[in-house]
Amino acid sequence: MVNNIAHNKYPASVQHGKPRLSPLKEGWRTVKIGDLVTEINRPVEMKDEEIYTLVTAKRSRGGIVKRENLKGKDIAVKSQFYIREGDFLISKRQIVHGACGFVPKELDGAIVSNEYLVLNCTDIILPGFLDLLKETVYFQQICFHSSIGVHVEKMLFKVAQWYRWKINIPTIKEQEKIASFLGAIATRLTQLHRKQELLQTYKRGVMQKIFSQEIRFKQDDGSDFPDWQKKKLGELGSLLGGGTPRTSQSNHWIGNIPWISSSDIEEDSIYKVSITRFINEAAIKESATKIIPPKSILIVSRVGVGKIAVSEQELCTSQDFSNFTPNKGNIYFLAYWFLAYKKKLLSIAQGTSIKGFTIYDLSLLKIDFPHLKEQEKIANFLTAIDQKIEAVGQQIERMEQFKKGLLQKMFV
Repeated sequence: MVNNIAHNKYPASVQHGKPRLSPLKEGWRTVKIGDLVTEINRPVEMKDEEIYTLVTAKRSRGGIVKRENLKGKDIAVKSQFYIREGDFLISKRQIVHGACGFVPKELDGAIVSNEYLVLNCTDIILPGFLDLLKETVYFQQICFHSSIGVHVEKMLFKVAQWYRWKINIPTIKEQEKIASFLGAIATRLTQLHRKQELLQTYKRGVMQKIFSQEIRFKQDDGSDFPDWQKKKLGELGSLLGGGTPRTSQSNHWIGNIPWISSSDIEEDSIYKVSITRFINEAAIKESATKIIPPKSILIVSRVGVGKIAVSEQELCTSQDFSNFTPNKGNIYFLAYWFLAYKKKLLSIAQGTSIKGFTIYDLSLLKIDFPHLKEQEKIANFLTAIDQKIEAVGQQIERMEQFKKGLLQKMFV
């Protein structure tokens, strides 16, 4: 295993902790991983003009998905193997990141190279139970500790070593009950994720129609609002950039003033800002960063161009931001306008390796500006959609934690 990487350098997809097997439960037994699976080899006789489907295993147990279709003559590695529905695949070079999963029906007959381990379950474990087992921290840890390499992105899975790890399993009958119960939770999670995706798609579509004025709101008495007017952003408020304290001065990061980077802003939401770092006044004086007043719109103008968030409190930002504090209009309307017109922000970005735009570029940006009361109606309408998306997100988080807790109790 890797032993020269600081633990805080591992990505979230890696579970590097020491595997600890839970005490044996009544009716369960301890077996080796190698007793649970058998290797399957179905060699492909490659034909130049035949078209083959290649797959990949997504990280964090994201499943087996199609990569591309290629003619045999265009596939560089000629040593390939057929996979069938229900096979369990492990990417030998990515398993430390959780790249494994069962082959779905639509990929039956696809092919993989010998970079993949193709497995079937023996008669002492159900596929549905193995599907749960792969989600456990213990399973992820034994995969990590069965891999060797000098860098987490270049580790190689040692199959024989992995086979020797032990695991506790119940009887087939109990496996069926556990898989059925947790499978129902997984189905519900899938439904919730789909609901969240549909709400997000609806939000993007309705924003486009609102800001193109295809959809207009009415006044409370049913009459039309006045026509929208063209305004330059610089006419509607003030703009401030950001900066990063010197990393050589570690004491700069001890303070009570929040400081955020572009990675602290979520895509497709104006309400989510993660604050994990704080700086002090000395750091502000010795860098280009400035204090951004409350009720400002944080606009990522370099790395991650187009991320938008409304800040409700005083804070500082990195140099990747051009921040806007409006003195006219509804701040949430303006934030949603930026979110809807991300392509417009991208269009003014310049550069080769890193594209971005300046405060000056932003000040010249023209915006269609409706009556204040119509701005409020638009902001309230879109906020209500965001609240529904957030509520579904909280349901997903609670259910995932519940599932994780059950798996933890079962195997640890």
